[in-house]
Amino acid sequence: MSLRRELPPMGALVGFEAAGRLESITLAARELNLTHGAVSRSVQQLEQFFGFPLFERRNRRIFLTRKGRLLSGRLTDLLQQLGAVVDTVRQEGEDEVLVLSCEPTLSMRWLMPRLAEIDRDVRDTTVQLRTAGGGIDLAKQGVDLAIRRSDFQWPEHYHATPLVREMVGPVCHPDYWARVKGDMGQVTLLHTKTRPDAWRDWSRNAQPLQHNGRERVFDHFYFSLQAAVAGLGIAIGPSLMVQEDIDAGHLIAPFGFDYSGCDYVALSLRPLDGRGKLAELVEWLKTHIPGEAEAC
Repeated sequence: MSLRRELPPMGALVGFEAAGRLESITLAARELNLTHGAVSRSVQQLEQFFGFPLFERRNRRIFLTRKGRLLSGRLTDLLQQLGAVVDTVRQEGEDEVLVLSCEPTLSMRWLMPRLAEIDRDVRDTTVQLRTAGGGIDLAKQGVDLAIRRSDFQWPEHYHATPLVREMVGPVCHPDYWARVKGDMGQVTLLHTKTRPDAWRDWSRNAQPLQHNGRERVFDHFYFSLQAAVAGLGIAIGPSLMVQEDIDAGHLIAPFGFDYSGCDYVALSLRPLDGRGKLAELVEWLKTHIPGEAEAC
């Protein structure tokens, strides 16, 4: 027996599903961009097919019967499943798009120059990079993964994957260090509004600082590091973000780097069990990001 002979008209099912879900012929017609008469005919076709009413008509309104409610609910589930299959077929062979949010300075100084490597190594994936720091609503903002410092409390249902410890220390141009003759009391300290306590924290954790020189304040951390490269003073720099400048001779770290007490973590809405492109991206980050592995 042919399967098609056992099924009602497909178009009628779609019209009835919308009318049943909304319990309104008018609203269903508007949603489907059809006429009121076309949706009414869909309902009539199904009622003729089954041989019993699917709606009760009272006071110019329609209400699903018990059998109509059963059919309507099942149809809604089936059409949603069919829509998911259609999306899968359409996307077959296309890159999976992952939205990655990362703190601005880390994005500019380390991650952005490596996007081509990610495209090459994490195959069939396109990473959309957004720059932001601090708290984030992953679901509301449509973000698959957020790289953050562990200096705030994220929601309990987030999954945090450790990436690397943050090691920080004073950095400046080698010519500037020679000019001030290593006298930390007279150097120009470069501050940033986004991390106003960076120098105080370093002094508390690493070395007491007695300072009588000038100070400059920049809006973003990135600018304070660029000012250090330009020889305008000495900034607090995470090793992760300044290592390439040190290797190129643009900066030196006269006191080395010490653990700041913060770590970089990757936040996601679901656990990364080693499967899927998101897990592959995180594994790439853990493998390539330089520094000491985070201990937690």
